[in-house]
Amino acid sequence: MIEIKRIETVKEWYKACKKAAAILYKTIPETYKSRTFYGIIGDIKALPSKKALSLISRKKGLGTQFAYLYLNHGIDEGKGYQACAAEALTSILGKRKYKIIKGQVLDVGCAVGVTAGILSLENVTGFDLFTDLLSAAQSVNSFTNRTNKFIAADMTKDWPFGTCFDTIVCGLVCHYLKTQSEVVTFFSNAYRVLKRHGSLVITMPSGSISKTSDLDNLFDAVEKSGFKVKRELSGLVLSTDSSHSLFWMFLIIAEKVPAKVSDIFIHPDFAFPQYRTPLTREEKGAQARKTVTKKRKVKHEDFKLITAGELKKKVSNTILDYSTVVQL
Repeated sequence: MIEIKRIETVKEWYKACKKAAAILYKTIPETYKSRTFYGIIGDIKALPSKKALSLISRKKGLGTQFAYLYLNHGIDEGKGYQACAAEALTSILGKRKYKIIKGQVLDVGCAVGVTAGILSLENVTGFDLFTDLLSAAQSVNSFTNRTNKFIAADMTKDWPFGTCFDTIVCGLVCHYLKTQSEVVTFFSNAYRVLKRHGSLVITMPSGSISKTSDLDNLFDAVEKSGFKVKRELSGLVLSTDSSHSLFWMFLIIAEKVPAKVSDIFIHPDFAFPQYRTPLTREEKGAQARKTVTKKRKVKHEDFKLITAGELKKKVSNTILDYSTVVQL
């Protein structure tokens, strides 16, 4: 019964996203209507957070187009990659969701409220760098009568909260951390604002991790920040319900441990960009076009988790690109 109710609630949330997108579209300057979703994301990803924020602020209307595209392309009634990641998380956790994602939830890099919307969460505080996305989240909130809160903040700076959260969810944004300093700041903040034995849930997109050894190193780094990784629930998640469209991402679920182990990471140059697959943007684009068109046609509903240990047995230390993952 609970799952049936969640599915109905999510359908309403998807409808609210379409409604909010339609309203936003009327306010987008013609200059920016040709900008693509992944084009804007690419621009943001290439810049430090301060410069990315400046870019969106300077070009009046670009942020509106970004928010519109996020609702229309990133969500797309569950077919968009961002929505699919949240759907995959729900599927993999199953009934365990209520034990892992509990109490007061902090959604880091919440964008338009994707995680709260698709996981049907209440008591969520979401923050994001871009106010246009937050305005879209509030708009969707109003259509669904949710009471979740969304505020502007930068995940690479000190987070404006005390120790008041039971769960932190970070969906598809950790790979934007560009330096060791940013990585340390992120995990130090997460440790500080989480209550004792709180949950940390991180998803990262396909292409953000190159090899199984990198995934192991990342687990170790998380644990050196004061968390215990639940390795039976962490690894690679992929879709299993379509032969012509493949979705995949990485999942890390960890618990705050009583005593922080160390602030020192594995090596001085540790940062998420180190783990991206060694492919050019053109090569990644060519791979993507093998499985999907410009707009994903499939709404994936079935997923499986391959833990890091299982993954190591299956592919050893082979590059984790499309040609490898599709064989899993």
